[in-house]
Amino acid sequence: MKLQTNLLAPEEASRVYGRRGGRRVLHAMLPTGAYDWLRGYRLRFNASEVGRGWHGLVARLLGLTARSGVLSGLHYTLFSREFDREHRAVLAARARHVEDVYAGRGNLYMLRRNIHRIEKGLIMKPARPIFALAMIEETVRAFGDCLLRAPAGQAQDIVSLQWADQILQAYFERVDSHPIVARARAAYDAIIARDAATVADTRARVPFKRGSPDGLPSIEAMEAMALHRRSVRWYLDRPVPRDVIDRAVDVAGYSPTACNRQPFRFEIFDTPEAVSRVGAIPKGTPGWLHQIPCFLVIIGKFEAFRFERDRHIPYIDGCLAAMSLIYALEAQGVSSCCVNFPDYADTERRMAETLGLPPWERAVMCLAIGYPDPDEPVPFSQKLPLESLRRYNHFGTPG
Repeated sequence: MKLQTNLLAPEEASRVYGRRGGRRVLHAMLPTGAYDWLRGYRLRFNASEVGRGWHGLVARLLGLTARSGVLSGLHYTLFSREFDREHRAVLAARARHVEDVYAGRGNLYMLRRNIHRIEKGLIMKPARPIFALAMIEETVRAFGDCLLRAPAGQAQDIVSLQWADQILQAYFERVDSHPIVARARAAYDAIIARDAATVADTRARVPFKRGSPDGLPSIEAMEAMALHRRSVRWYLDRPVPRDVIDRAVDVAGYSPTACNRQPFRFEIFDTPEAVSRVGAIPKGTPGWLHQIPCFLVIIGKFEAFRFERDRHIPYIDGCLAAMSLIYALEAQGVSSCCVNFPDYADTERRMAETLGLPPWERAVMCLAIGYPDPDEPVPFSQKLPLESLRRYNHFGTPG
């Protein structure tokens, strides 16, 4: 701890190693020697027979509480507030999503989800003569609402709207007649009569036969890439060009994502001042932050979802994209290191304040990026063997 804080300014060390709750109070009130003695006593107690027995009792009580949804809820109401930030983010996101949809502002994520569902219906076998009746009118309304806001500074939405337009055209050409389809088609025709120029496009954005392109990497090349990639913490004093990063981000954008919503954003910082400011917020960068050329924060966008059941998707989709980003950087000779972003109240607050995040957006993880210093070692980081990572056709009862 002292060795690492020596590499930081006192105020930076205080932020990085900020204590929480009772430990913060004790550290502020007690002399350093007394605080260190209490900390040592706690560690000795945990290692003692009495301490192990106490923690065994706690584990049994937690196990009993976990068997009941009511008791689990009471536990996190009375004894722990660790889920409060997620609760607030999910509720704020739900409010934002519903307001977008029903106040006529349009929610692009809902539109992208519905269009993707219709697109899947277009490729199903056997083809159904009528489908999507429960959502086609909602989808057309969302299409119109999003089109209305597109000219007002939302030009990045245009490709999504062009895709939506072509899928809706394909849908109306495919399905049989039905009163709901007729109403939706009339609404769609009125929208196109008003905004045809906005979604005019020469590129086909409808389902297609993929084929087998030449030039794809072999499994041997993929294995070599995976084995070569390591969490690199020491970099050359050389900036990473933005076109290199943008090309990797473009590759990451093709990662799989739930219903094609892509509920994430990459915030990238590539000046020494910005890297120092943002990179000091996670607790995993002391000792090597000073020489990171570029720092990236993945932001999860929870307003893409209306229901609590989807609350994990921004984390999942953001990390799926992160892995593609990492490999795309590595393919260009640029290395990286994932920086964990645990759910601490102080780091969450500081990240939100620093980046100006609304309550429905949260940091998912961070990434240090730079050209690797070939003279510095990297951790070996033994990975689990194949037998520990997979099972085929296994069934059993929950343990």
